[in-house]
Amino acid sequence: MAFDLPSSAPETGVQMDLEPGLRVLIGRDGRPPLIDAADARAARCTMEWRPTGRSGSTATLSLGTVADLSARPIATEGAVTVTFVATGEYQRIFESLGDGDFYLPEALSALVLAAVSPGIAGFARSLYQRAKAQELVCEIMDCAGRAGLTPQTAQANLSQAEMERLMAARQIIATRFDEKLTLNVIGRTAGLNRAKLTQGFRQVFGQSVADCIAEHRLNKAAADLASTSRPVSVVGYGAGYLNNASFARAFTKRFGVCPTEYRRAGGRLVASDAVPVAA
Repeated sequence: MAFDLPSSAPETGVQMDLEPGLRVLIGRDGRPPLIDAADARAARCTMEWRPTGRSGSTATLSLGTVADLSARPIATEGAVTVTFVATGEYQRIFESLGDGDFYLPEALSALVLAAVSPGIAGFARSLYQRAKAQELVCEIMDCAGRAGLTPQTAQANLSQAEMERLMAARQIIATRFDEKLTLNVIGRTAGLNRAKLTQGFRQVFGQSVADCIAEHRLNKAAADLASTSRPVSVVGYGAGYLNNASFARAFTKRFGVCPTEYRRAGGRLVASDAVPVAA
């Protein structure tokens, strides 16, 4: 969906304290204020319109510290921004969301425009802006918290649609890792060809498709070994390994101990040279 440039002049320099430790700045150039703590966290929503003759807009969500975002002001003339600055308890919440640039979902882009250029006048205008800003930051925290944002990356030569399909491919693995997944099955289900799928995984996620599948399978197996009394062979089969030998080899390579020793230690024994377990 393409959003048009606001017909009314956007707000310039509006600041509001939404909660203790959470401030919003509307319509500025996207540079958060330099406050006492440069490591305070910020979330900047930016909408930029393409030059004359090209329709539509691009919308970006940038997460990072105040210092990081202050060093990257928005250069595009006419861009609109809504920036949240978090300190105290909200700073810790924003830290948990991670860093980087992400494609702003359409629903959140609509909230940005509503906050920047409210279609309401009079006394209720400020109240309306506050409500939209609060709704926007809640949606950002929800999307980021459940890994629902699509990252922007210069390393991978992928369009937004292809990035969304790559994220869908990773979700397919996360929910169907115990099935017989192949590159063709994952790619066809997600709508990506084999080359885009394999290259995208390495460039964006830093691992191969096979490594991602193994990570989910082995983490599930480790949890089952520590929390159930099912036989090791049954645990391995439930994680997608068809024979006990292949399961034991993969498990030992990842955790540094064999499945039986891992269970005996209650899941607390991991050798120092084992592959770290993803959170």
